[in-house]
Amino acid sequence: MIDAISFSNDTLHYLDQRYLLLREEYVSTKSHQEAIEAIKTLAVRGAPLIGVAAAYTIILGINSFKGSKEEFPLFFKTLIADVEASRPTAVNLFFASARLKQVYDDNFATDTIDVLFAKMNEAAKKIHLDEIANCDLMSRHGVDQIKIDLADILKKRKLNVLTHCNTGTLACCGTGSALGVIRLAWQEGLIERVITSESRPLLQGLRLTAWELQHDGIPFVSISDSSSAFLMQRGMIDFGIVGADRIAANGDTANKIGTCAHAISAYHHNLPFYIAAPVSTIDITIPDGTHIPIEERNADELRTIFGTQVAMPDTPVLNYAFDVTPGKFLRGIITDKKAVVGNYVEELKTLFGQ
Repeated sequence: MIDAISFSNDTLHYLDQRYLLLREEYVSTKSHQEAIEAIKTLAVRGAPLIGVAAAYTIILGINSFKGSKEEFPLFFKTLIADVEASRPTAVNLFFASARLKQVYDDNFATDTIDVLFAKMNEAAKKIHLDEIANCDLMSRHGVDQIKIDLADILKKRKLNVLTHCNTGTLACCGTGSALGVIRLAWQEGLIERVITSESRPLLQGLRLTAWELQHDGIPFVSISDSSSAFLMQRGMIDFGIVGADRIAANGDTANKIGTCAHAISAYHHNLPFYIAAPVSTIDITIPDGTHIPIEERNADELRTIFGTQVAMPDTPVLNYAFDVTPGKFLRGIITDKKAVVGNYVEELKTLFGQ
């Protein structure tokens, strides 16, 4: 399996995803400022991976602390704020920071600094291990749901699946969310071919998903983001599955820009379209997608490709990183606990014991 992120000897190691496929560059750092910059610049990307990176970034930060216990609360508050400001949409980041804040709240009054830091280290490692395990659980639930929803087609032939952006090992630590489902479906003989849309402007589908599929020997073809409706019209796509950066309580889902167009096309053509994401991606505190903050990124990500100018330097640009797909366009949400279909408001609450 591709080792997208690891932590050892008080050092964060990660694959810089900005340069794939031009080169494979692994970076090691003990600096939490450098790790925050890696999250900001998408050297580390993908909602679950961002959560793991955020947890380890907090550990790097506390490892750099040299003051007294009385000085630590202000340092920790500033560190958490800096990490949380790195990417506003991916709720996994806030899930990770909340886990470590809880360790701090539960133990600061009674533990020494060394004991507190050891407990926080263990919590960060647990977040990482949980994300790996979550991928296997999502994959199983997703394949089981596909077998139910597409049983009639599977009696005749294998399936062609559309995916968007990158949701594999590079994004999730384990086998992946949506791509993890696809991998297991391929292993069980359900998939004929994967159709991966390019995912402008940073081409995560064309670069990263294609790279992972080729690595695994899974047949695929890449398309422009605007091609999926035409392929659905021609019967070349049987279903779609993507990941998520935040899911609201009603099933509205923020994911890589372009997802909503794919989902609406699938809905129009009566094709199942799924979200695959761990429960940590669900933000049960917000009622719908209008409350999800949508990151707007630097215009040069659109005006240039790998540093090559493809538009006039002063071209006005709106570069939103995500869009929000209304829950009504989804066939189901695949989580590590279960495949959720139907009434998202009630079903998603059950995942949190509500």
